[in-house]
Amino acid sequence: FISADSIQNLWPTFGQQDIAKIYVDASTPEGAVAAFYTYLKARRMEEGFKLLSKAYLQKTNFEEWTNRFKDILDVQIYGTRMEDERRNIVFVKFSTSNWVNGERQEHYYEGTWQTVLEDGVYKMYRSNIKEVENPSFDWFYADES
Repeated sequence: FISADSIQNLWPTFGQQDIAKIYVDASTPEGAVAAFYTYLKARRMEEGFKLLSKAYLQKTNFEEWTNRFKDILDVQIYGTRMEDERRNIVFVKFSTSNWVNGERQEHYYEGTWQTVLEDGVYKMYRSNIKEVENPSFDWFYADES
């Protein structure tokens, strides 16, 4: 428990000098996919939403899209790599920690995102992500290429 008085006393010492900045580069398909999951991890939903393509946005809006992630506590990216350079397809492995019915649950995923260049950055166009049940130790470290 943290009392309000202790926060008020510490407030003047808070500043931005020790806050970690997030630097992402969506100028490549692989960078865009990494940026997308980095924004989800940091709960910077507006920035993540901006990385959705115009075609993807025809099927969703900000409220519906963010509701998909309301139970997610954390996102961990295990790797990204180009799957198909001609079609801008990126393979990704990641996990989520979710809060479900008062308990933390871990989920593991892998699959691909097809990206599209819009407004000078690559954006998420179409995904084929599947859940991996009980991944082996090697799954976390092995390159699937």
